[in-house]
Amino acid sequence: MNSIITVMLISLLRLAIPIVICGIGNMYCEKSGVMNLGAEGMMISGAFGAVAGTYLTGSPWLGVLCGLLGGLAVGFAHGLICVEFGGYQNISGLGLNMLAAGLTSFCCRSLFGTGLSPAVASIQTTPFLKGIPGIGGFLQQFSPIAYITIALVAVSWYVVKYTTAGLRMTAIGDDPQTAVTAGIDIWKIRMGCVMLCGALAGLAGAYMSIGQLNIFMEDMTNGKGMLAVIAVKMGRWEPKRIVLIALLFGFFDALQLQMQMNNAFDFPPELIQTIPFVVGILILAMDSVTATNPQALAKPFLKNKYKF
Repeated sequence: MNSIITVMLISLLRLAIPIVICGIGNMYCEKSGVMNLGAEGMMISGAFGAVAGTYLTGSPWLGVLCGLLGGLAVGFAHGLICVEFGGYQNISGLGLNMLAAGLTSFCCRSLFGTGLSPAVASIQTTPFLKGIPGIGGFLQQFSPIAYITIALVAVSWYVVKYTTAGLRMTAIGDDPQTAVTAGIDIWKIRMGCVMLCGALAGLAGAYMSIGQLNIFMEDMTNGKGMLAVIAVKMGRWEPKRIVLIALLFGFFDALQLQMQMNNAFDFPPELIQTIPFVVGILILAMDSVTATNPQALAKPFLKNKYKF
């Protein structure tokens, strides 16, 4: 029984990590007033960039850097469309998802000749933690990115709550006109937040491809980006709550994997795989009545006025 619980706990934490990283990035983007439904495209770009970078250089950490740049590129495109040109944010995000899915598929087939990459070097776990009494064996199961994620959450919580940058970001997301009057540079902060979102989503994708599987396959993010979007809304744009929702999704994702391996009732695997998404939709539907968005979320702002 203890071994099953340990396996489930390790599995849910590993599966929650990319949702946490991408969710924190999305939080920055949306708190500044820019809606991002393109998280999936940013993640898949990061996943491919990480594998391609590792394949070409032989270094998984250079691969992580390439993954960051892949997500950053999609974030920059989203920022140009939404912040610079005042485009419709939801349409931009969905369009970039489709573009990134098609482009990464094309690049994968061009580089590897198929929609599945060969195995590349992966980021190792942390065996040096094994010596910690009692919990060392558990802690060594995770890659350094898992511990970077903990630091990311802590720093993000502090930035949002206690720094001038966090207060300005929140002000822009709630009332950009007043922020302009106060002399805050909306363009700079929103572009910075969107690009940070892209970079973090790229890191989440890199974790999935070379932190978990050490391969790239078409559509491998499998909806994790949209789960991150849901986690941000359900978490009220607060880092600690986003982590809790991501852990909830990680639990149901780990559960569906266990159910597929021990399918006593012979359910179709495709049906079992929908469990995390069904849970997300149900909780989001129940939560939507009380959730309060940043007031200027998804409202383009150009030349000191809203553009509808």
